[in-house]
Amino acid sequence: MTAPPTGPAGSYVREHAGHAMTVHPPATFEPATFARFCAAEAMLGLDVETSAIDDKGPRQFAPAFTVRLVQFGSPREAWVLDPSDPGQHAAIRATLADPARRFVTHTPYDPLAVWAAFGIALGQRVIDTHLLSKLIDPDERAGHGLKELTGRHLDDGLQQAEAALHARMRALAPTGHRAGHTWQTWGWNHLPTSDEAYVVYAGLDAVYVRRLLPVLLRHCLDFTHLVRMEQWLAAHATGITIRGLLLDRSYTTTLLQQVQREHHAAEAGIQQALGFPAGSPRFAAWLDGHLTEAGITDLPRTPTGRLKVTADTLTTLTERSADTLPEQVRDVLAARQTVARTSNLIANLTAFLRAADPAGRVHPQINTLRAKTARMSITGPALQTLKKHDPRLRHCFRADPGHVLVSCDFSQVEVRVAAALSNDPTLKQVIASGTDIHDATAALMYGDGYTKEQRTISKRCTFGTLYGGGATALADQTGVTPEVARQVIDRWQSTYPRVIAYTKRLSSHKVVTTPSGRRIPADPARGYANGNYMIQSTARDLLLAAVYTFATAHPEAKLWLFVHDEVIIHAPTRDAERLRDALQQAMTTTFRGVPIVAEADILGTHWGHLPDASVPIPHQEAA
Repeated sequence: MTAPPTGPAGSYVREHAGHAMTVHPPATFEPATFARFCAAEAMLGLDVETSAIDDKGPRQFAPAFTVRLVQFGSPREAWVLDPSDPGQHAAIRATLADPARRFVTHTPYDPLAVWAAFGIALGQRVIDTHLLSKLIDPDERAGHGLKELTGRHLDDGLQQAEAALHARMRALAPTGHRAGHTWQTWGWNHLPTSDEAYVVYAGLDAVYVRRLLPVLLRHCLDFTHLVRMEQWLAAHATGITIRGLLLDRSYTTTLLQQVQREHHAAEAGIQQALGFPAGSPRFAAWLDGHLTEAGITDLPRTPTGRLKVTADTLTTLTERSADTLPEQVRDVLAARQTVARTSNLIANLTAFLRAADPAGRVHPQINTLRAKTARMSITGPALQTLKKHDPRLRHCFRADPGHVLVSCDFSQVEVRVAAALSNDPTLKQVIASGTDIHDATAALMYGDGYTKEQRTISKRCTFGTLYGGGATALADQTGVTPEVARQVIDRWQSTYPRVIAYTKRLSSHKVVTTPSGRRIPADPARGYANGNYMIQSTARDLLLAAVYTFATAHPEAKLWLFVHDEVIIHAPTRDAERLRDALQQAMTTTFRGVPIVAEADILGTHWGHLPDASVPIPHQEAA
């Protein structure tokens, strides 16, 4: 690295790999010069430096959150502005609010910070280099951080700037703020905005993200249509985060107190009965001994032979063999299930309350390209983990006054996509008949007299086969022996041979290319997963197409959340029925001649609908 001696007075010049970049610190701000800089650039790199955030709290929506610096960059120049200065604050607002201005950022962090600090929604005026990187190579292990990407595609200048900043933070952090990562928290909150290392790092972030954009776009030439669609979706996901979800704080607090009492009572019962807590490793040995005495030896075990004590194992045990166990063992098993179930509930309820901002809104972060298959996930909190069959957690979130929530969910979409892609005549015939797919599969495998358990096993086998799972996974999920699981899988493969032939063909591909043009590199050690990549990704693209169709035609309905194959919208109460029908129509389509079915429902004021008090709420599955 070299620092050329020439440059504007007070500015910093850095050169890496022959590329010189100038960073203008806040002290050098001159309105006319900055205006000429902006006018010369159609697309500006945008980056912000903020106070440290608590990932488990409201993040950018916490009262103490502040934006300390805002920087705009071209490929060779950056202006770092201090919003605490009135003149610079005005320049920041004018630049961000200009409807003709376009920005390039890395991740939604900066647009969210801009909204929190200035109330300006950048919407579709942003292109995200993190998103482009995930489209080019969707594997999380590829490294999609800005420092990693610029080091790989440009040079190591940004990495050097980060190292210099971290060294400066460590050096200036007072005693008591140097252990762990506390020096970093102190630095983000207190490092002077005039500090050279801080300013250079900030400015180079904006320069490098702008330099990175054309490099990544060249890699996207074969799927530019996906870039447009994914940027559209990402902007709407950021809008969901900004609006937030209204938390029913009173209900959530009351439920947490009730569940905590139930949890503590179950823990105390186990401790009293066994002399050790529910989470002790001794529990598996204790249970194994009683099962052996009862002649129950077919439950899943670890590679070392130890009994697996999972939610599935305990559920299978209580459903199949409870009558053969002593009463004390049944009571302890019930208490152990209660501990697991309530632990999960407590963790979720606590997370909801901690994540809420002062207005009682939770702002989940929606990762639109989280998985290799482009399936979305939600963090802060992880709302996609909330099960439909236990509505208590979903009921924590509600619509705004005068509005209701409307949900629409694909029906068995991945099975339908598998039928369309493989052109399996038997599976297509089952779908065309209109009967329940899992009922029909169980009948084909076991005959018309199939049992409820056989239907469950065949259903698990269907999804397990599509996901690339084997006999061991099926045995763990259903409680059957590995030998029985292998027999079930053989039956399924004989029933739908074209599906199996199709996924086997895909297993040899180095790259899976979906019908939409999405490219998913195969894992050399897991070729069997290629079928899952193709099916799951195609289903996700059908969802995106449907959401785009609906949202562009009905802007009065706000997207509220995406959960797997479910779309929830926030609709004015007076328009709920009309929008429900429109959403269902948008999500009901065909794919290669196979019907893609969706069902919409007006949920009401809350996401989860609680049954009457006289009807017991089913337990949520616990890990």
